[in-house]
Amino acid sequence: MMEQRPSLDLEKVGLMVRIVHGALMLGLATFFAVALFLQSGLAIELEPTSARPFKIAGYAVLVTLLLVSGMARGRLAPPPRGADLNLWWAENLPKAIVVWALAEGAGLAGLTLGMVSGDTTLLALAAAAALAVLFVNRPGRLESAGWGPR
Repeated sequence: MMEQRPSLDLEKVGLMVRIVHGALMLGLATFFAVALFLQSGLAIELEPTSARPFKIAGYAVLVTLLLVSGMARGRLAPPPRGADLNLWWAENLPKAIVVWALAEGAGLAGLTLGMVSGDTTLLALAAAAALAVLFVNRPGRLESAGWGPR
């Protein structure tokens, strides 16, 4: 027997999308604040030769974040003119969550690598890049992507 997927309440899907997106942004900002606090208080000291691979991996994660999030965003078709946005969100929510999860995951990885390597610049860049990608792909922006002139 085939099991039916639970359906979303179309009246509440717009609110749910904004709550999920806001929670991802708030969680990332909170992790950045905690990492910055711990970095200043713990003063993890690694030798420059042992910290270098962590720094390289952290910067590689950030570059990958920008490339992959752009490709994932390209798979998200904008809503057609006059479309019901709640219905559009119900159909495209998984794709949007993938875009947001890529940004948050890469941001958390970059923050962790920045904290472990003791590189405050990497720490700040990871938070800024991930929050910027989340901001650029906010729900209102995804909804309005198809409303402009073509």
